[in-house]
Amino acid sequence: MSQNFIDALIIGGGVIGLAIAKTISQKGMQVIVVENEDTIGSITSSRNSGVIHAGVYYDSGSLKARFCADGNRKLYEYCNKFNVPHLNTGKFIVATTENEIPILDSIHIKAKDNGVTGIERVSGQFVKNKEPLIKCEEALYVPSSGIVDQGSLMRSYLGEFEDQSGNVAFKSKFIKSNFKNDNHVSTIRNASEEITIESRILINAAGLRAEQVAKNIDVLDKKYIPKTFFAKGNYFETGKDLKIRHLIYPIPNEASLGLHLGLDLGMQVRFGPDVEWVEELNYDVNNDRLEAFYNDIKKYLPSIDKSILRAGYSGIRPKLKNKGEGKSDFNIQDETVHGIKNLINLFGMESPGLTSSLVIGDFVSDLIA
Repeated sequence: MSQNFIDALIIGGGVIGLAIAKTISQKGMQVIVVENEDTIGSITSSRNSGVIHAGVYYDSGSLKARFCADGNRKLYEYCNKFNVPHLNTGKFIVATTENEIPILDSIHIKAKDNGVTGIERVSGQFVKNKEPLIKCEEALYVPSSGIVDQGSLMRSYLGEFEDQSGNVAFKSKFIKSNFKNDNHVSTIRNASEEITIESRILINAAGLRAEQVAKNIDVLDKKYIPKTFFAKGNYFETGKDLKIRHLIYPIPNEASLGLHLGLDLGMQVRFGPDVEWVEELNYDVNNDRLEAFYNDIKKYLPSIDKSILRAGYSGIRPKLKNKGEGKSDFNIQDETVHGIKNLINLFGMESPGLTSSLVIGDFVSDLIA
């Protein structure tokens, strides 16, 4: 068993782990990222809609609200600077019945509180003029929403990290950690051996596995570890360009932003995610969900032909509240919470984690400064 000493060990090579890694390595720290899979961001970070969120929906004072609008601006700047493929499409949040119109008012107020700029209330006719296929009573137009190539973004973060001599250890599993002489001593297992890595800083950015990783940090009091619930989001794809150029979102529900119309950078339309509460990680998309998808979609896209919908992909969101318990926020814990020096745990890191990744990187960097 070999032993190494570094400044910081980060568990998890998704978009948030990589954003943190590149940020703290640029401060001159020696950093290793441990990733269980054989490539970066293959679990949650690449299994989403790739939307650059504006920050419209999140409760005032929540970490999601604090991070998202600023993350939106920073992400566009970053994509422009580093030539990451993206598109500022804008989006419409549509009320398809008169009963939903008052909800637009509350979303509008929340968006302004969260620092979202340029958002405006528009008529159904305005939407129809822009997107003839979309039917609604009224809508909110959110100009700062867009889409990004998640893989290209993560490769850019990785490139910056590697430029600072950072290293990602793939197919490497975090087994346990204890605390000795003010340092974190972690056991990592790969295909050929177990390695002990001693680090001044330990950061748990393991996404869906963050709860399990935290349970294997011996010094951490288990009362600080929130339970993670799995909310699976399924997508159905069309493989077609329907000549729609804006993202279309219905009124959100408790657990998700609704079955929205998303676009890839080739302008092909897809729909999702829905919410399917699951116990195990399984990414199969059940065709039995097609009818429910179709019934939701046709409320705002009445001309949709069900025959063009086909099962696409799915992702799983790590929620800190179970079905019916309300909205889930990010939970980022440092020494001020659990009392352990230079240990940072990130729980419930779901949407808008991609949009907020640069801001989260700065936030965590400041916690260990």
